[in-house]
Amino acid sequence: MHTCAVTDPFAENARAKRLKPGTLKLRRNQIHAAVRSLVESGLPASSISRLRDLVLEPNFRQILRRRYVVTGEKPNNFNRDLAEALVQIAREWVKPDDAALAQLRKLTAKVQMQPKGMTDKNKKAVRQFDDAAVVERLLALPDQFWREVKRDQNPSFRTLARAQAALAIRILTYIPLRSENLHELVFDKHIFLRDGKRANSTLEVGSDEVKNGETGLAFDLPVQLAKLLIEYRERIAQSVIGRRPDRVFVKADGSPKGQAMIAVLIKNYLRKYAGIEMTPHQFRHLAAKIILRTNPGAHETVRQLLGHKNLRTTTWFYSGEDTKAAGLHHQRMVEEAASRDVSRSRAKNSRRQRPLGGAQQ
Repeated sequence: MHTCAVTDPFAENARAKRLKPGTLKLRRNQIHAAVRSLVESGLPASSISRLRDLVLEPNFRQILRRRYVVTGEKPNNFNRDLAEALVQIAREWVKPDDAALAQLRKLTAKVQMQPKGMTDKNKKAVRQFDDAAVVERLLALPDQFWREVKRDQNPSFRTLARAQAALAIRILTYIPLRSENLHELVFDKHIFLRDGKRANSTLEVGSDEVKNGETGLAFDLPVQLAKLLIEYRERIAQSVIGRRPDRVFVKADGSPKGQAMIAVLIKNYLRKYAGIEMTPHQFRHLAAKIILRTNPGAHETVRQLLGHKNLRTTTWFYSGEDTKAAGLHHQRMVEEAASRDVSRSRAKNSRRQRPLGGAQQ
């Protein structure tokens, strides 16, 4: 893992690019899953001491076979990602010969992935917003929380949590960040607030902090959201933690809140006060749905908003939503054409029935 983190960029086997903390955590979990699969398959734990042991062809095959038994016959993305991660480890670290590497890739190709598009869970979450009343509840919720926060005469950690729920929901509604970027938002590093009638506040995430590592993100903050953030930093958070916070999501003692804690906060508040079942990540799917419903085929707009590295990722996830949007657009066109045909037919019939000029009464 030290090699993947590139603690020494001048080491002989140093990677050209370090893996992000989230990716390092994932690789660690994948390695643990591979080792566990081998042990459950009957291989003594004492015989697994190096990464090389995981990518020997018999062991690699046994790992995939065990994962297949554990997860069942349905396509499983974790299993495929695990196989691909082990192949990457083999290529970058173990360095087997070409024939051995080709065999690992051949086995990997047999691990089926889930079909293109969103999972059923994500589709269900997004489908809630086909009901206009649900959309209205989502949009109104932050303002409801904020009024309650401002009325609180004895601010506490509960006040702080409610204010943060309001901010998180409002941010994700307008700027669907990844969860790992949301919880790390720091004032004057990611959020630049400017007060005034013509002032423009921004939210920026550097390229070294985004998942794909290619392009940073930059957004203008809606005026109302900027005002909430200013009031939160200057008054609300200070009344609880006793000082001006450095970041948006902090505990009552001023220390940073973790990603999982913020995710639970958002989910619980949405469920309890709006009857909406939704995770922070699913705001990204909702954003894609809204764009594609309004502008069928606008995958490039979705790609830029969500920060995808390439357009293929965007179309891979949201081809279904685009089809629905195109279907609705076509339905409107059919209805408009039918309306025009009816109007022309009525006008034609009216001309036929009109009495001739000059006819005797």
